[in-house]
Amino acid sequence: MSMSRNNIDPVEIQSASEDGGFTSTYVFDISDQMLGGEVCTGLALALADVLDRDPARMTPLSSVVDCDALQMLFHTRRYGDLRDDVSVSFPYDVYEVTVHSSGRVVVQG
Repeated sequence: MSMSRNNIDPVEIQSASEDGGFTSTYVFDISDQMLGGEVCTGLALALADVLDRDPARMTPLSSVVDCDALQMLFHTRRYGDLRDDVSVSFPYDVYEVTVHSSGRVVVQG
């Protein structure tokens, strides 16, 4: 499966300094991938952007999260609408990833 990194861009990047450290927050919109039944593809594209790596050279998402379970959790409703008020967080590399049912993905590290 080939994934183009050009079709997903962060909608917001924030940097903050806490306790002398550097923290970045990246916010992505993967609602198109969610509506198409490709939650983990959208996540992989977002993480590839944050890590500045080819998705094929990254640690597979399936090693840190159950992609089938995510797909079932974020499966669209009967008429194709995204689900309301559901979110899942998990660690990936040095980041904390939170996926919201709205299609918003927040990557903090």
